[in-house]
Amino acid sequence: MAGLSRPLPAEDRLVLLPKNPGLFFVFWQFSSGRAESFRNSVFSAEVELSLAATDGGPSSSPVKARWDEGRVYLPVPQQGRSYLASLYVTRNGARERLLESNQAAAPSAGGSPDDRAYASLEFHKRVNK
Repeated sequence: MAGLSRPLPAEDRLVLLPKNPGLFFVFWQFSSGRAESFRNSVFSAEVELSLAATDGGPSSSPVKARWDEGRVYLPVPQQGRSYLASLYVTRNGARERLLESNQAAAPSAGGSPDDRAYASLEFHKRVNK
């Protein structure tokens, strides 16, 4: 993989991490055997990543990246749900799922604007003195 100074892992991995309420960070590493398959054009040079809600909720639109890029940010389809990321490749013209990530929850943005604007009567008394 481009820019790596350490040896490649023994197994492929796809990891999903929440960055903020609107984004997930996804990174992947391929084993040396799988990386060789990409170099030898067994798979296309692009991978496709998408998010799927674990409870059947909304999914994300697919995002394409080079196989050796190793990371991408994916927009959260709906806050407050848990998601899995999937990495797809194309082999001989057919799309196939190669990896599935861990499950991660997309945090909520802190409630509705009315909830975030709430302040107690005691707070208003102190501010208005």
